[in-house]
Amino acid sequence: MRKDTDHYMAKMYVITGFLGAGKTTFLKEFARLLTGEKLAVLVNEFGKEDVDSKLLRELNAAMEEVHSGSIFCACRIEQFSDALSRLLKDNPDIILVETSGLSDPTRIRTLLAEHSNADKIDYRGCLCIADAVRFEKVYSTALVCGKQLDICDAVIINKTDIASDEQKQKTLELIKNHRPDVPVYLTSHGRIQPEWLYALRKPTGTKSANSYHVKDVSLQSRLVTIRDTFPMDKLMDFLCCIAPASFRIKGFVQLQEGVFFVDAVGQDVKLKPWDKEVESLNRLVVLAGRGLPLLSTLKEAGKSFNDYILSIE
Repeated sequence: MRKDTDHYMAKMYVITGFLGAGKTTFLKEFARLLTGEKLAVLVNEFGKEDVDSKLLRELNAAMEEVHSGSIFCACRIEQFSDALSRLLKDNPDIILVETSGLSDPTRIRTLLAEHSNADKIDYRGCLCIADAVRFEKVYSTALVCGKQLDICDAVIINKTDIASDEQKQKTLELIKNHRPDVPVYLTSHGRIQPEWLYALRKPTGTKSANSYHVKDVSLQSRLVTIRDTFPMDKLMDFLCCIAPASFRIKGFVQLQEGVFFVDAVGQDVKLKPWDKEVESLNRLVVLAGRGLPLLSTLKEAGKSFNDYILSIE
């Protein structure tokens, strides 16, 4: 049955959280709750490669992508607005927005209120995904981590299955000190409980209008293109060399053993077999804070693996 477009509104949820916290996995789990709903997804990537959108292609959803920057930065606001308008034309029941892990989302309510189709958007709130293992480190070193907490309406502490009791307790302590008013839930593998959404019916975040917006010019993104002759063991060596100077490394690679998804969070480096079709291969997105020696580390590591590195951009 066709919606009454005069009274139509799409429920919107924003998923934020720092690099590697598990936002994409969480979004997939979220989508599984929405059986029977017409779903649309807007994915924001800081790097040039739209890796997360490729991971989400299996969802039965309309999809738009905004990459090469944060959707909340002035240089990307028009792209965000246009992408949202295209999704709304198809009258989805629910829109999920996955922000870049390097984004400061404190302007989201203002942007939605100023959108030309604001009357069609029922904003339900923002879920912030936190990595129980790495939260203490990123909270102390990345300013946007605090900004993501400022605007969220619930915090989901992820990866509790691999975090120590001390790490979980410290993460809870930091979050509650920063936002004592916000609901906090613990999970692993991005699993979500339906009742957690009830807390989002009346968003509690109050800092959007007056918060200082952190520009993502303080962050770095590099694109490394490699040859398909890169031996797997040497690729792992290369990734381990550059991981200490990065927050996140991701991309799809074609090796002699097959196609793999490179998934590195801090110094936790993984190569996961990938059996789905991928258009862009052997291009790795490497993300870091401005204070980390990313480019010099990439160039130095590249000398040892020169036969397998095509370019560093």
